Amino acid sequence: MRITHVSAEAEPFAKTGGLADAVTAFCKELARLGQDVTLMLPFYQGISISPTKVIGPMTLSFGGRHVSYSFVESQFQGFKLVLVDAPQYFQRGGIYRDANGDYGDNDERYICFTRACLEYYRIENRPDVFHAHDWHAALLPLFLRTHYYHDNVSRTPVVFTIHNLAYQGIFGPERYGLLELGRDYFTPENLEFKGTVNFMKSGILYSDVVTTVSPRYSLEIQTPEGGFGLDGVLRRRTGRLFGILNGIDQETWDPQRDPYLGEKYSPSNLAGKARCKQEVLQAAGLNPNTSSPAIGIVSRFVAQKGLDLVEAAADRILDMDTMLLILGSGERRYEQFFDWLRSRRPDRVAAAIKFDNALAHKIEAGADMFLMPSRYEPCGLNQMYSLRYGTVPIVRAVGGLDDTVHEWDWNTRRGNGFKFYGYTPEDLLGAVARARMTFENKAAWHQIMLNGMAGDYSWIHSAMQYLMLYEQAVELKS
Repeated sequence: MRITHVSAEAEPFAKTGGLADAVTAFCKELARLGQDVTLMLPFYQGISISPTKVIGPMTLSFGGRHVSYSFVESQFQGFKLVLVDAPQYFQRGGIYRDANGDYGDNDERYICFTRACLEYYRIENRPDVFHAHDWHAALLPLFLRTHYYHDNVSRTPVVFTIHNLAYQGIFGPERYGLLELGRDYFTPENLEFKGTVNFMKSGILYSDVVTTVSPRYSLEIQTPEGGFGLDGVLRRRTGRLFGILNGIDQETWDPQRDPYLGEKYSPSNLAGKARCKQEVLQAAGLNPNTSSPAIGIVSRFVAQKGLDLVEAAADRILDMDTMLLILGSGERRYEQFFDWLRSRRPDRVAAAIKFDNALAHKIEAGADMFLMPSRYEPCGLNQMYSLRYGTVPIVRAVGGLDDTVHEWDWNTRRGNGFKFYGYTPEDLLGAVARARMTFENKAAWHQIMLNGMAGDYSWIHSAMQYLMLYEQAVELKS
């Protein structure tokens, strides 16, 4: 099957979060399964590839703009990569923003990107299915129905995946003219959303199939609490809305082969994990010979991640005789808090306020526990990295966290972590206390680690589900 993915991010080319990891790992798995996969991505500043072909330059006109662009083709890990090179929109210091905030023309940038992706298939043979990701590509099914209605490519079905409903691509009504759709589409039944233009709505309403990144999240987004204003729109599509859990790249995240680790380890020989703990603690300036459990936090510092709970509970967590290994960056409030906590508890807290992929791997391997107290979490990847590395997750039971982490049961000896349900510091502390108590029972803790490491978190199961959905989408369109 010829499958074209359209995404604003893909690891290692452009990344702000889990979208990039998921898209690349998924494309690799589909290619491994023998599918003909193309990934279309903006050619951002800093991307370095070896081109196999360049098409262009050409001009795209929309909304009074005239944009020069080219297509740059390459190969990457078994699939075709097509970069949309529109320098006036994508040769910038950041993907979506700079130091002053979001770019004021993000709507223009991704209208251009999406239309260029469809222009590509006026040159090349159309795919069997498009797979569009998040708001940046959400206009694709609508453009197929309108601007490209008379083209052969309009017969291609679209699967649209919501990776995070909180980010919807909302722009002022004065920007609607850029879409060149006429007034009929600026209504509450279409793109209009509380007086604004909502790109995400397009993907939900006009795609043949809508998916999101975990079964639990597919239910949560159909509620007023989790729908960010679009729960009613999603309920209208419930018959074609599916939750499919993301996988992880088990080649990149493998404690037996991880190049970032000083010591490798496996379920049958966990001695290397203890040495990884010593190494990461020593590098952080903490006592490498401690018997205290080390709790890892690797996160974007944003409200979604539940860091206000960590703020409120941090001292009480540390008073349980634990240590915190923190890595991340984001909102200034949280950066300042973790800096302050490190300065106040230097014997128990290490905090690196940055993005550091190597250190992320070392914390996953060296920590005993991993904390994810998210307010909401569409899928989550770090809990699966943790399980793979024998690092026991402590999570709030939302979205993909609830789907992948199972509470330890003393009677059955089953379970791979600890969960809490309410959104209070006390709920979080209760889960940490259960984990801390269980840590003292070495046999039980060893079993929890093995339970987690025995899981299969690869993309194979998800990819097979998506292939079935692709077939359904093709049938629906025919």
